[in-house]
Amino acid sequence: MDNNTLIRVKNRNNGSTGYSLPDSHITRTFAPNQEKDISLGELKELSYIPGGEYIIQNLLIIENEEALKELNLEVEPEYFYSEDKVREILFNNDNLDEFLDFLDFAPEGAIEIVKQIAVDEEVPDTRKRKAISEKTGFNIDAAINLNQQLNAEAEAEAPQEKKERRVVKTEKGSGRRTAAPSVPNYKVVDKK
Repeated sequence: MDNNTLIRVKNRNNGSTGYSLPDSHITRTFAPNQEKDISLGELKELSYIPGGEYIIQNLLIIENEEALKELNLEVEPEYFYSEDKVREILFNNDNLDEFLDFLDFAPEGAIEIVKQIAVDEEVPDTRKRKAISEKTGFNIDAAINLNQQLNAEAEAEAPQEKKERRVVKTEKGSGRRTAAPSVPNYKVVDKK
C-alpha cells in the first residue's frame, strides 16, 4: 500500500479523540462517531508516537484490514464491532459467554460505548449489568438509578404552564370582583 492511500477512520470513543503529529504539523480531532479519510503515512506516523498505537487500537476504528497489516496491528474481531453490533449483543443476544468475550477482548472505546448504551437505554438483563460493572468498575445499576432520579427532578422543576381562560365571563355573578368607582376627595378652600 502506498503511504498516500486514504484510509477511512472512525472515532469509536464516547468523547472526542485527538492527536498531534509535530513533525508533520498535523493536529486532528474527531467528534464522537466522526469519520475521516486519513493517509496511511499519517496513520503510520501516529503509530510511532507515544500513545499513538493505543489511540489506533482502542479509540479509533480502521476497517481496512490491509492497512492494519501495514501498521503491524493484530486486532480481535471485537475491534470491528459497530455501535449497532454492540447494541445487538447487549439486548438481543442471550448468549452470556459471547457477551463476556466481548468485555474481555473489545477495545476500550467499545467498552465505553456499551457502558453508555447500558445506562441510557437501561439494559434489562441483570447478568449483563453485573458483568459490565465487574469488568469496568462502573456500577451500571447505580448510574441507571441516578439518571432516573435526575430525570424525575428535572420534570418536577420544569416550569409549569400558566393556564389561561379560553372563555371570559362578563355576566353578573361570574365570581369576578370589581372595585367600586372611587370619588375624588377634594378639599375646598375659600378665597376671600
